[in-house]
Amino acid sequence: MRYREYRKSDFNALSSLYRSFYNEMRERQGWTWLKLDEKQAEETAKQSLENNSCIFVALDHQQLVGFVRVQLWDGAYFVREVFVEKPFRRRNVGSRLLRKCENLVQQKGETSLYLTVEPKHAVSIKYLIHNGYDTLNMLELRKDLGKDDLPARQGEIDVLGHKLQLLKWNA
Repeated sequence: MRYREYRKSDFNALSSLYRSFYNEMRERQGWTWLKLDEKQAEETAKQSLENNSCIFVALDHQQLVGFVRVQLWDGAYFVREVFVEKPFRRRNVGSRLLRKCENLVQQKGETSLYLTVEPKHAVSIKYLIHNGYDTLNMLELRKDLGKDDLPARQGEIDVLGHKLQLLKWNA
């Protein structure tokens, strides 16, 4: 497995990985009707290359099997996406991609790297804790204003003595 910064010649493969990433994420969120098609994936990949972003890729032989995007936003570095194709998961590919981002951020003289994760996605949370991410920074709260077609809830979490609902994760 090799790891390096994105090159223009990687665009089609990166676009395909973005399509897989977003379609898998939306399926987990229960948004099965909202799939990215090839053209939308290409546009998403193009946009990801803008706005102070850097992408690192993982290659198995010459095939891209994963990527991570880090972005400088409002004075801080954020990991925006980490994705590894299913056959290559649990092989430290994602961890090595994260290290590329961490090294970049340190080279820029910064000491913190931020990312977001769905609180219901225990696998991602365990992965991040395993990689040393141990400081909770932000919480996103949601208020449903309509009563029709509300997403299913799955359990709750205690935050500062308040019980908050977790949206159901469609594995």
